[in-house]
Amino acid sequence: MTDEMFDRDYQSARTDLNAGIDQAVAAFVSGLRQGFTALHHSQWQAPWERQSARRRVRGPGHA
Repeated sequence: MTDEMFDRDYQSARTDLNAGIDQAVAAFVSGLRQGFTALHHSQWQAPWERQSARRRVRGPGHA
């Protein structure tokens, strides 16, 4: 009987622990994704890139 009560408490605690670990990992991955999204935005969608794309480069012989 004591073993059954211990086992129930142990299983309940393990379930809570696993849920907590799952939430912590999900929060970490979400933060990491936001960081990489911001990095990607600043790297590939930079304002100076948009301005330089509008300029036309003339070939040789043009003033």
